Amino acid sequence: MRNYKIYLYATVSFLLVYVLAISFMIHPLLVKQKSIVQLQNTINLAMKEIQQMSLLTADALTHQISKETMLNSIQKAIAGSDKENMYLSVFDWSGTIVCHPDVTKLRSKNEQKSNSISNMKSEVTGEELYALIQNTDEKNSEASEIIALRPVANSDLIMAAHLNLENFTQQTNTFTEEAKTSYLLLGLLLLLLLLIVIRLVSVYYEQIIERKTAKLEDGVLNLSKLNDSLENYQKSIAELKTISETKTEETVETTTEEDNKEVPKQRLLTYIRNELMPIAIEDISYIYVENSISYVVRKDGKRFTANDSLDQIYATLDPKLFFRANRQTIVAIYAIDKIIKYGNSALKIEMQPVSEIDIIIGKNKVAVFKRWLDL
Repeated sequence: MRNYKIYLYATVSFLLVYVLAISFMIHPLLVKQKSIVQLQNTINLAMKEIQQMSLLTADALTHQISKETMLNSIQKAIAGSDKENMYLSVFDWSGTIVCHPDVTKLRSKNEQKSNSISNMKSEVTGEELYALIQNTDEKNSEASEIIALRPVANSDLIMAAHLNLENFTQQTNTFTEEAKTSYLLLGLLLLLLLLIVIRLVSVYYEQIIERKTAKLEDGVLNLSKLNDSLENYQKSIAELKTISETKTEETVETTTEEDNKEVPKQRLLTYIRNELMPIAIEDISYIYVENSISYVVRKDGKRFTANDSLDQIYATLDPKLFFRANRQTIVAIYAIDKIIKYGNSALKIEMQPVSEIDIIIGKNKVAVFKRWLDL
């Protein structure tokens, strides 16, 4: 790939943004939402179980079944369930545990003081429980958390539902590990799509650049041809001038209907301060107008003023030697130093000596200028 640096920078930038977004935004949000839904489902299940268990216990006690017999039945029913995600326990109003899946905790006090919610209300929501678990110190946290409470009618017993925190943490870690694979595959897919888009965009702009380069090369070739033609034309003018100087100068004026054109002037009358100064036509480099004043610039760079307008001056000049570049400028063929491209379709003429103003040939006169150079 020619633009390998672009692909490298794009890949590094994407990976950096992707990893930061996954680590600090997307993954924590997904874990939170999944955990809240899971906790809420567990709470709903716990509420149903302790409701059924408390109703059965209360019904048994009203039918003269002894409290000890009922507690033994409950203990057998919940034995070993503390390894599940949610399990039940029973304690009395004094806080003494009378039924628990772990028999080693029987007759001990319920000392769960980290669960502020269970001490205040009999039911907790998934979002509240998730916030409680996140704010619990792992070193001092219990293996379970009470998520629902329900008293047994006509007795001093309280049914409690516990969340197994170890199982919950393990499930969260499992989800994180599984999500890493999904994040990796998604990242590779997005990176591939990004590189494909960059490739398509780069190919599109490369084609545009190639077309512009081709146009520029064509323009350079045309300008080279134009400058070559200018040089040849200047040589031809110089040869014609040499030949004409060997002939006797004759001035003939005719006023016939077939020919009423004026003979081109050999000199142009100008002023420098209050002094009249005739300038030979072959010494003129260019003529221009500024602030309604016509200025004649000689080959040696000296500038003179003329009383006539640019239109009047151009009418007296030889059209083979002078060209009206624009409304402000007339240029002499033998004073043109170089022709360069200007903008999309215009041309700029550089003179010798260097002109005081930019001499621009608009796109509407480029064809006329080329014909003037015999192109």
